[in-house]
Amino acid sequence: MRFVASLLLCAGVLLAATGCDPVTDRRYFTEGAGVDLYTEDRQQQVELQKQYIDFVCDQAGGACASSNWTVFVQAGMNDIDLRCDGFLTWLDARRRDKEPVLAEINALSTAAHAIMTVTGASPKSLDIVVAAFGLASATYANWNSRLLISVNQSTVQTVVYSRQTEFRKALNGIVVPDLPAAIYYLRSYLRICLPTTIEAEINTTPTLVQRGNPMDAKLNPVVNPVRPAVIRNVNAPLRRFNPPLPPPTEGRIGLYETKMSKKDMKKALDILGCQGPDLGPPNSPKRKALTKFLTDNGKPSSDKITDSVFFDLQDLKTEGKQGNCSSG
Repeated sequence: MRFVASLLLCAGVLLAATGCDPVTDRRYFTEGAGVDLYTEDRQQQVELQKQYIDFVCDQAGGACASSNWTVFVQAGMNDIDLRCDGFLTWLDARRRDKEPVLAEINALSTAAHAIMTVTGASPKSLDIVVAAFGLASATYANWNSRLLISVNQSTVQTVVYSRQTEFRKALNGIVVPDLPAAIYYLRSYLRICLPTTIEAEINTTPTLVQRGNPMDAKLNPVVNPVRPAVIRNVNAPLRRFNPPLPPPTEGRIGLYETKMSKKDMKKALDILGCQGPDLGPPNSPKRKALTKFLTDNGKPSSDKITDSVFFDLQDLKTEGKQGNCSSG
């Protein structure tokens, strides 16, 4: 039974290797990143970040002293590349070890069962040994079943190295203004080598390509480090965001028509009884039909849709009026 207890202990160690922190698990499950701006471990994280900044400054020469944060970011990315290479090397070794370890567990199970049978062990003891080794084998297989270890190593390396290259190209020519911006870029670069990012990239890229959107696969926020402007004065009024207008077309005239959604344009055309995506160029039959429909129903004449014309059309629809797209 001492031998059996040792086997069970080994199985327990394998289970413990999966890692389980109930407090952390519950916090992430209920709060995600957290609902409070400050938590108890923030101060420790700030201290660690300061140490890392000092470390990168040593690698960047005199960049920090001259506030050259662009060079600081380049030195930090070089350090992250080194850490990422270490992670990929470990991942490859872990993948190669998976089958031999499982084979070794199975071989030990067979040998232990044979030895105990020869020495006259009871059936109950044999059942315990089989269960212990079965648990150890299943636990190890489950712990190594995530996508990163199951997928081919060349796929993982291609994803990581390609995204790192794209990130550096996107950052080329950008002047990093301050330390917070530098930390933002380094964190974004570090995310490329996170297991969750790699797995998401492997899962989404084939889907987008199969759907005929190969360019969308490259529009990854991780590799396109677009950083919004820093708010330096909390008392200054925020600038109004004006979304860019869609490109003008021959079938839309005036500012209001250019800004109209497809849904609103279709609603106006349905009231006129017309087909198509828009009213067409000046003097088109549909624009003449618009003018006639308005004047026939006592509304101001217009050959294009404006804010007031759109409301007039909706009022006429409420009154039960319907056009037939005829200008005659």
